[in-house]
Amino acid sequence: MFDVPNIIGLIALTMTVVALTRRSNQGLLAVLGLSVLLWAVHYGLLGSVSGFMVHLVAAVSLFAAHWMQNASAAARGFTGAAFSIAGVSCCWYFGTGWADVLAAVGCVIITMTQFLGRGNTLRVGFMTGETVFFGFALAVGSVPGMAVTSGNFIAGLIGLIRRHRAPVEALVTD
Repeated sequence: MFDVPNIIGLIALTMTVVALTRRSNQGLLAVLGLSVLLWAVHYGLLGSVSGFMVHLVAAVSLFAAHWMQNASAAARGFTGAAFSIAGVSCCWYFGTGWADVLAAVGCVIITMTQFLGRGNTLRVGFMTGETVFFGFALAVGSVPGMAVTSGNFIAGLIGLIRRHRAPVEALVTD
């Protein structure tokens, strides 16, 4: 349980939950990018090539979305579509069954959300993607996967509630 891959996974989980429970979206994509990069390392150390590749693509797309926040919607949408195709391609190439269709759908939802979502839409999009990934974890029988996606959904909901309770000025900037 407390070997290097699982310690890295626990750090990644903690980073994700803390990022999603924050009231502000400022820096959210960068922190999520770091945590997803740690998930890629986690899965790679566990010997999962598909887990490593899909999370590596996701981490790079999160960093790209962070850097492109002020780009035009068309540029962000095009880049999101390109990363969605890359993520779906990883699911298709490395996938082993129908459950990977859920992973591909979740990948598209979360990728397009990170490039085009703003304010509350960003949180709701992540929560929707986590719901799809919960279905994937359920389909493949991954109890840790179900726990992580449930935790991320709850953290996103907490962050959304905190955003609604924040002064209006706090919501305008992100």
